[in-house]
Amino acid sequence: MTILSEYIILFEQELCKTTPDLLFIVFDMIKNIVDRIQTVINYTFEKLPYNALNRVIIYMILVFFVFLILLLPTIFISKLYLAYRKTKYNQLHVKYSQVVIAYLIGNKGVDEFSDNEKLKSNRFNRNVMIDVLLAIDKADNKEVSGKIRKLYLDLKLNKESIHKLNKLSWNKKIFGIRELSHMRVKSENQKIIAFQQKNNDILRIESQMGLMKLLPFVPFAFLDTQEKPFTVWEQINVFDLIRKNRIEIPEFHLWLDHWNDSVVMFSLDMIRILKQKQAAPKVLELINHDNDFVKGKVIKTLVDLESYDAITKLKEMYHLEELPNQLNILKSIGQLKMETELNFLEDKLKSDTFKIRMEACKAIAKIGETGVNRLNALSSSADEELKGIINHVLDPRI
Repeated sequence: MTILSEYIILFEQELCKTTPDLLFIVFDMIKNIVDRIQTVINYTFEKLPYNALNRVIIYMILVFFVFLILLLPTIFISKLYLAYRKTKYNQLHVKYSQVVIAYLIGNKGVDEFSDNEKLKSNRFNRNVMIDVLLAIDKADNKEVSGKIRKLYLDLKLNKESIHKLNKLSWNKKIFGIRELSHMRVKSENQKIIAFQQKNNDILRIESQMGLMKLLPFVPFAFLDTQEKPFTVWEQINVFDLIRKNRIEIPEFHLWLDHWNDSVVMFSLDMIRILKQKQAAPKVLELINHDNDFVKGKVIKTLVDLESYDAITKLKEMYHLEELPNQLNILKSIGQLKMETELNFLEDKLKSDTFKIRMEACKAIAKIGETGVNRLNALSSSADEELKGIINHVLDPRI
C-alpha cells in the first residue's frame, strides 16, 4: 500500500504542473482515502497473529467489499433503466394502438405514420409498433389482416424483422421469424430454411412453424430437408398448428421413404391419426424396416387403418420378431376382432412367456362372444398360470 501512495504522490506532482488546483484537491482526497485504508489494514495486521492466511483473508475481504460498492449502484441503475423502459413501452403501446385503430377505421392515413421521425429512427419505437400490429392482428379477418400487413410494409418494419434474423442471439432470430411469418414476408425464406439445421431445438421449431405459414401450398416442405431428429415436442407443435390454422393436409405417405427415421415415424403417426387409409399399401412396405421403433409404429398404423391384408404378413414375421413387436402383433389381431385368427391366438397360449399368454388371452376376448366361449372352454384344462390369466381377462370388473 505504501508503494501505491508513492505513485499517487508522484502522479499528483506531475499533474499539478499543468492543472494546479482542481486535480490537486482530487488526488489529495484519493491519497487520504488510501492512507486511511492502509492504516486500517496495518492496525488489523498488528492485532492478528502474523501468517500468510490472515493476509490473504483480509485482502479478499477488501476485494469483495470494493466489488460490492461497485455492484450496488450498477444494480440500482439497471433497475431504474428497466422500469423506465417498461413505462415507456406501455405508453407507446397505448399510443400506437390508438393510432393503428384509427388507421383501420379510416380516420388516419399511412402518411401520418411516415411523418413520425421517432418511428423512423428509433429501433425501440419500431419494435413497439410491430408488437402492436401483431397484437391487433389476432382476429380471423382477412380485410383487417391485409391492412395491417400493408401498414407493416409501408412503414418498412420488415427491415427491422430481417435485422433480427441476422443477430447472433437465437431469441432475436425467433422474434424475426415470428414477425416475418405472421406478415407473410417471403424474402427471407432461405435463411429461415437454413435454421432447420441448427442444434437449438427452439429455433428449429420456430423455423418449422414459420415455414408452414410462409409456404401455404407446400407447408410440409421442411420435412424434405429435415436432417436433425424430429423430436416429439416438434411433432406436437406441428400438429397443433395443423389443427388451429386449417393447413391443407398432404399425403404423408410421401415421406415414408425418408432417410430420417424420426420423420418416417411422424408420417406414420399422421397417417394413423388422420385415417389416410389409401396409404396402407405403402405403410405395409415398411413392415421389415431395420428400425424396431419404426416397425412398431408400422404395426400400430396398419391396425388403426383396419388393414386386414396386413394380418397375413404380420403372422409370417411373428416368430422373427423381438418380444415388443410380438405383443404388438397380438394386440393388432385382437383389435381387428378377426375370428379367423382364433387358432393362431390359441396356439400362443402355449408360450412360456407370461406377457405373450396375457396378450393372446386379451386378443381372444376382444373378438367377442366366440372368443369368450373359447377361453371358458380352455380354462377347464389349462395350467394354473393360464387359468389365472383367463379369470383376470374375463373379470367383468376390469
